[in-house]
Amino acid sequence: MSLNTAFRKAQPRWARMLGAPLVLLMAVFAPISAQGQIFSDTEARRALFDLRTQSEAWQKTVTQRLDEMQLRLERLEQAARGQLELQNQIDATRQDLATLRGTLEVQTNDIAQTQRRQRELATELDARIKRFEPVPVTIDGRQVNVDIAERRAYEAALGIFRSGDFRAAQTAFQQFQGAYPQSPYGALTAYWLGSSQYAQKDNRGALTTLQGYVQKYPEHARVPEALLIIGTCQADLGDRKAAADTYRTLNQQYPDSPAAASARERLAALNTAAAPTPPPAQPSAPAPAVTQPSPPTAPTAPAAPAAKPPTKR
Repeated sequence: MSLNTAFRKAQPRWARMLGAPLVLLMAVFAPISAQGQIFSDTEARRALFDLRTQSEAWQKTVTQRLDEMQLRLERLEQAARGQLELQNQIDATRQDLATLRGTLEVQTNDIAQTQRRQRELATELDARIKRFEPVPVTIDGRQVNVDIAERRAYEAALGIFRSGDFRAAQTAFQQFQGAYPQSPYGALTAYWLGSSQYAQKDNRGALTTLQGYVQKYPEHARVPEALLIIGTCQADLGDRKAAADTYRTLNQQYPDSPAAASARERLAALNTAAAPTPPPAQPSAPAPAVTQPSPPTAPTAPAAPAAKPPTKR
């Protein structure tokens, strides 16, 4: 079998049926097609030129559109980057804000603790200052302000006097006078110092102290008692005239005081002791017995007045 025969057998039936007419048509129109081919080249060139022109215009338009899209894309990318940076800045700001809030809470807590500590220190300081602030006390019916240490020193010395340790009381009152020379307790301190000396039978020391007390504080409430002790010291020292003068002064200036009553009794005793001795009786008659008055007894140490509690503010 030849190749042509085999090709024909391989073609479909419809191709074999149309094959002859197609060949005939091609044979008829072949000359016409060849004649028109001369004119189609010019038109094809023109069409090709037009097509190229349109293609270039279309390509230019597409290029412009691409450039515009590229520019728009770049703008979008820039905007996206700006938004991303803004978001990062927002996140960083939020983190910083959280850190600041934590720091603020810590500082607020520290401030609260500091303020609480300051209040505690202020309260403690006030309590310490109050220990040294003058406190109001009543001395001889007058309300005055004295330091706490000063009041305690005076009360301590007076407590020693009341306990009967007059030597230690004398030392304590002398130390008080040296530490507080302008104290409102000055008059009482001088009186109790002289009383401590008198209780130890130190008549000369008591006389000097109490005479100075009377001269410095003539209006003090303890002056009558001091004059009574002064007269007794003078009598014990043998100066009966000075003792009598002191008793008379006491009786004249403070006639209604208890010390004046004791002074009158002791003045009478001094007068009795100073009366002249009666002449001796006749030998025929026995001499009458003369009863000598007993020497005046030394007054006991004056009792310390009850301490008045300090007036509270």
